[in-house]
Amino acid sequence: MIAPMESPLVLVGWDFRRTPISIRERLAFTPDSIREALAHITRQGVLSEGVIVSTCNRSEIYGVGATADVEEAVTEFIAGFHRLPKPDILGSRYGLSGPDAVRHLFRVAAGLESLVLGEDQILAQVREALRVASAAGATRSVLHRLFQQACAAGKRVRSETGVGKRATSIPGVALELARKVYEDIDKRSFLIVGAGDIAAIFYDLLIGRGARSIDVVNRSFDRAQALTSRGGTPRRWEELGSRLPHADVVVCATSSPQPLFGAAEASAALSARRGRPVLFLDLGVPRNIHESVSSVENAFLYAVDDLKEMAARNLADREKDIPKAEAILDEEIGDFLSWYGSLAVVPTVTSLRRRFERVREEEFDRQLSRFEHVSPEDREKIRLVAQSMVRSLLRHPTTALKDESDPVRRVERAEAIRHVFGLEDDAE
Repeated sequence: MIAPMESPLVLVGWDFRRTPISIRERLAFTPDSIREALAHITRQGVLSEGVIVSTCNRSEIYGVGATADVEEAVTEFIAGFHRLPKPDILGSRYGLSGPDAVRHLFRVAAGLESLVLGEDQILAQVREALRVASAAGATRSVLHRLFQQACAAGKRVRSETGVGKRATSIPGVALELARKVYEDIDKRSFLIVGAGDIAAIFYDLLIGRGARSIDVVNRSFDRAQALTSRGGTPRRWEELGSRLPHADVVVCATSSPQPLFGAAEASAALSARRGRPVLFLDLGVPRNIHESVSSVENAFLYAVDDLKEMAARNLADREKDIPKAEAILDEEIGDFLSWYGSLAVVPTVTSLRRRFERVREEEFDRQLSRFEHVSPEDREKIRLVAQSMVRSLLRHPTTALKDESDPVRRVERAEAIRHVFGLEDDAE
């Protein structure tokens, strides 16, 4: 049975579900401001240890409380740190403690609390939050173990279920489609038309998949140069027509109000390629590629609406695996809570006393069996002396545990005692 959490593990946060972006922007942290905030919040005695997870969709402070009303104290601190009136952030704040806070973090790491179900960036962001907090000296045994196990759980969910598989964003679906048509995308030539946000996301995905032949055409050559800083070749707008025949995949993502090319240009490109097929991915709204391109032989055109349908199917597939993901999290959360509960004062003292008493009984029987002349009365006297010695030996470690006011230090002392005396596997 899991013992109650003696150290008040808490979470205070603001996310996309409850908090408007106008507030989330003002609550966001940079790595430097995270280090500064953690230094202040621990120095002021609000938290004994802390980790801040800050992304575009959430700002969450996890900690082991060192004050009576830790949720209010953390909220007060965050309002002051970001120079915001407390009432402005109070209405959209959420606070959790104990097992509820643990479950929330595990769900965040697994992508179950994300804007896009199963998105993979959040796991790396949770890992980075732990790294920054650890480097700042703000974590100790409890949060370090909590975040490590949450990351392990998130990794399991992604490897053992379909929650993180199959793309659900338009650029992601476009790349997934390209990979289905050309399995060896690292050997294929890509032409990206545009250098805005969508084009940049697709470019990042390509680079991540090892694509090496990437042309980027844009009206602003400077932006094309900036986008290809990690690989690829920037091209001037006038080169669009001449680059079409060289591309196995053409991706258009501009804000042009008119199609950039149609069937005639596509047909000419395919003729120059001697019929080798081309995948056209139109990510623009309005259309960047005229729908007539789909009638050209060996030209395969997919527009935004086609990709949206694929994304919706992929999301439905992810949702089917939520129960599997929840089962994995239940197992991992149970492991953490069992470990954490075992570090509470009462079970640690009980296990330590049980271990000493067992050793006392074993040694008493073993040693006295050698002295047959000892009378039953003397045996009982010796037994009482041994019991008194055990009580004396246990008095200091028991007092040191119970009287420790710092909740994290209390847990650390309990963990040290359990390790030194081999109590980890002690049966209750």
